[in-house]
Amino acid sequence: MEKLANNLQIKNMLQSCHNSMYSFQIAILIILLSTSNLVLGQAVNNLHGNPLANTISPPASLLSEYVHIPSETGNEKEAADFMIQQCRNRGLSIEQITYKKGSYNFAASLYPLSQHKPNIIFLNHLDVVPAGNPENWQHPPYEGFIEDGKVWGRGSLDMKGPAIIQLFAIERFVQLAKNTDLPYNVTLLCVSGEETGGAKGSALVAENFKNIFSPAVVIGEGGSGIEKMSFLPKGKIFFGISITEKRPIWLRISCELHSAGHASIVGNNYANMHLIKGLYKLGKLRHPINMTNEAKLMFRGTGKIMGGLKGGTIKHINWIIFKPFLNHYVHKNPELESVLCNTLTVSNLGYAEASPNQNAQKATALIDCRLLPGTSPKEMIDFITQKVNDTLLHISIVQEGPEQFTTLPEFFFNKIAKAIHHSFTDAEVVPILFPASNDNSYYRATGCPVYGFNPMIMSPLQIKSIHNNNEYIELNKIDKGIEVLETFLRSVLILPDPTLSSTIMHQQ
Repeated sequence: MEKLANNLQIKNMLQSCHNSMYSFQIAILIILLSTSNLVLGQAVNNLHGNPLANTISPPASLLSEYVHIPSETGNEKEAADFMIQQCRNRGLSIEQITYKKGSYNFAASLYPLSQHKPNIIFLNHLDVVPAGNPENWQHPPYEGFIEDGKVWGRGSLDMKGPAIIQLFAIERFVQLAKNTDLPYNVTLLCVSGEETGGAKGSALVAENFKNIFSPAVVIGEGGSGIEKMSFLPKGKIFFGISITEKRPIWLRISCELHSAGHASIVGNNYANMHLIKGLYKLGKLRHPINMTNEAKLMFRGTGKIMGGLKGGTIKHINWIIFKPFLNHYVHKNPELESVLCNTLTVSNLGYAEASPNQNAQKATALIDCRLLPGTSPKEMIDFITQKVNDTLLHISIVQEGPEQFTTLPEFFFNKIAKAIHHSFTDAEVVPILFPASNDNSYYRATGCPVYGFNPMIMSPLQIKSIHNNNEYIELNKIDKGIEVLETFLRSVLILPDPTLSSTIMHQQ
């Protein structure tokens, strides 16, 4: 009996040890799992050096990845492959328009383009301008770093951010399109080479645009919410939807003299001096004010919204009695000058190889010109020639953008405006002439309605970051932008307007 009790005691002790060991193993496992989760969490948090990566929204996280891909013009393939995969993952139908080095252009749609449904097209570009010296950036330009509620990096605003906004807005209708025959197709159109004029991007896509895309409207980059503009009332938010843009013309101005000479010889008759004097004259120019029909439409809309004496003045700003005021005011306000005047910028200075003590025989500079609707390249060259007044300076066209057309506000403009009001209840919406240039003009030339619209409010500081160091987009503006575009799409896909038939006329 005693032996049995001893055996039972030994058995209980062994069982106790076994249970203790099991508990110990469980404890170790929990610790290991906790540590693994902590390490994993730290790895997620530090994605691209970002301490908050696991707390941001999926669109912002995807944008961070997208910015991480350097896609300077001519090197868009990796960005194109990335976006194609993202679109496929979301159930969109892919059609490659061109797919070769320097020319990656594709469409991702709710329905295959072969169905030829009337199509709402969101346009964006894959390429970005060079980032310059990374040391001039607060965060590395291609890290997609997230800090202070912003995604930082080259292309975050121009225009990878808007592309991600477009993609997520379209994604919300993928399942509905599978189960319902919607009145429109919706397409994300991604193109190359916009930053250098679009010759290998939109110029190619637009060649057979109507037949391939059956476009009802194109919505590309351009206007946005504007705050703190000099001629707008304080505290008022205006959304501009661009109905046309300036035409880009790149000129070369050069001087070539067959004689060189020693640099120590004093005189003014050498190539660089002729060029310097000519550029100085151009830099001092005041370009004439040109009140285009598009500008009149913008000022009428703005003045009507503002009301009162100031609103009445802006509404009728083209009246002759306001001309002295206009001349004085415009040239003191760059944003107004860019809307009412042709502009030029000396963007590059070239030089011929020469010894430091020898006057170069040739001197060149590149000039970036932005022309208002109705101004031809010849008129701009004649204007410059007259102002520099030097027969030794030769002006030639390096590249020119397509002729500009205008889309007058119609059905889709009104739908975009209503979507803006839904998300920004106090905002006012006006048609604008966009002072920069982009790919929109290629599609307007096909006869399709085209609007430039970024669905966010942009501060002067944010606008200044475009093509500059420390480019960024705020996280909350990404989510708000998706909301605006989703509201717009819902209004035409699910709750079509009784005047829907009027839009079909634009496709004929």
